[in-house]
Amino acid sequence: MSISSFAAWLFGPLGDRVAKMCGDLEASGIRIYPRAYGSIVLLATLITAIVSVALSSILIVSYSLIVVNIGFELYLIPVLLLCLPVIVFLLGVAWPRMKISSIKASLSSEVPYAAAYTAVMSTGGISPYVSIMRLSRVPLLPTFSETAKLLDIMVRGLGYDPVTALEEIGKKLPSKEFRELLLGYASTLKTGGDVVHYLLRRTELLFQERLENLKLIGGRLGQLMEVYIVFAILLLLGIYTIYAVQMSIGELVAGAGGGIFGNIMSFILFSYAFLPFFSILFLWLIDVVQPKYPMEDNSPYIVFAATATPIMALLIPGFCVSFLAPGLKEIPPFNFLSGFITWLNNYLGLERGYEPSIGLILALSIASLPAVAYRMYINFKERGMDTGFAGFLRDLVEIRKSGLSPEKCIISLSERNYGNLSKHIKTMATQISWGISHAEIYRTFSKKVRSWLTKISMFLLLDAIEVGGGTPETLETLARFNESIILMEKEKRSELKPLLMIPYIGTGVLVVTVIALLTFFRSMLLMAGRSMAFGDLVQLLLPPVIIHVYMMGLVGGKIAYGETSSGFFHALMLLIFTLATIVLAPYYSFAPVPTGGGKIG
Repeated sequence: MSISSFAAWLFGPLGDRVAKMCGDLEASGIRIYPRAYGSIVLLATLITAIVSVALSSILIVSYSLIVVNIGFELYLIPVLLLCLPVIVFLLGVAWPRMKISSIKASLSSEVPYAAAYTAVMSTGGISPYVSIMRLSRVPLLPTFSETAKLLDIMVRGLGYDPVTALEEIGKKLPSKEFRELLLGYASTLKTGGDVVHYLLRRTELLFQERLENLKLIGGRLGQLMEVYIVFAILLLLGIYTIYAVQMSIGELVAGAGGGIFGNIMSFILFSYAFLPFFSILFLWLIDVVQPKYPMEDNSPYIVFAATATPIMALLIPGFCVSFLAPGLKEIPPFNFLSGFITWLNNYLGLERGYEPSIGLILALSIASLPAVAYRMYINFKERGMDTGFAGFLRDLVEIRKSGLSPEKCIISLSERNYGNLSKHIKTMATQISWGISHAEIYRTFSKKVRSWLTKISMFLLLDAIEVGGGTPETLETLARFNESIILMEKEKRSELKPLLMIPYIGTGVLVVTVIALLTFFRSMLLMAGRSMAFGDLVQLLLPPVIIHVYMMGLVGGKIAYGETSSGFFHALMLLIFTLATIVLAPYYSFAPVPTGGGKIG
């Protein structure tokens, strides 16, 4: 008996009730009977509840046996464990709706290009059904490809005629744009209208709508970035001020303390758990809101994971943790690394306490360098590729009007300069002269080019030529659509790039204020005749700010360029900026000036 069968037998009709809460499973692409899915959610919730209760009981008993005066923070772990069953149930119920939302977003980004493909192919006499079938083998449009395969099953497996199958799929899928495109095509075909004109006009409208949406989304992302910076700066500064005040009061009044950060564990949870989670949450929100291509190059993340992990595993204990756990200083090579940071801190003229922060900056910077170098290498290779292809396509249209075949036009244009695209055009011209098939030419091109936009544009061009649609009218249509895409990209960059300055300004305000705050409270205590463990306080408060600054760089890169990997460079720049701010700390740290001329003893 399978797990789904056992769950359905165990919970029965209760699984139907849960399934109704989950939404349309068919539209979400979850191919499972509703009762079985609802029962699986209940089974997972039950198992999680049993495990959570058992672990919570063990922890509470352990605390009562080992610790006499137990802090509230330790009880958070059992409480969180007891919340897990509710979280599992809510995730199970929300998963189909999340899938529907993901499919809708993917189709919305893919439909304009799929519509452009069907419109271009229709000018060459290819029906939209055949065009969609050809798209089923294209990995560049993954969600649309899955839809095309479903259409193929309905026509060849279930006996639907193509027009009816298109209508049925259009009604079921969550994308409004895709639904209107398919239903409008079916209606035009049934009424004997001009299908080619409809597809061309509909595609133009899709690109215009996407351009307008990009402008609206740019404003939303700007507001989201402002909200992030307000919380990232003001929340952190507020909590740090409260903690510094509590520490100062604790120095002035014996036995004082308490408050929200009476226990250092609360501060550690806030600074090392909540703040990074807060930034990760905003990265996810930006990814949901931001327009993006159907496929993303994940190789920079692979490079970062492969290089940063061992580097940080070596440097962070030696550069940072060894100052908090002195026992590490006796272990090679951590003794050498901690000694180097101590020497560097003295060389920069900084007080004791800055060593872990300086070490953390160096560790994160060195760990990020390979990913930054790789990202810059990709940017250098792909720079101007999209605009170069737009120029190439426009030249191809003009030469094609002279009567040359599309293949001879490409060979003729291979001598012109299109920036980084030129070498790929020359390779194509050579392959064409050798008689290599268009499919093989595209495979070679797609292996060497990373830009999704250039690859999809080249696919449209070569596929249109292959089926005999390389007429001047067809190429003119393709060139016009490609220029619309380039215009959209320029609009998106112009809207989002100014937002990149916000993390830099926020970093300067944050680091300067934290250091000035610490020196101010130390001076106040000295005026009151009390001392303050300034080095220990800097060791505690400043390293979380470094991690927070690094995450701010990732958020800035994500908003400005649409990829978190583009934020590695800006995270590195923010670390360097933070290091410079710390080095200049003695020059902007201030203290209250005593009045009355008396000597403070």
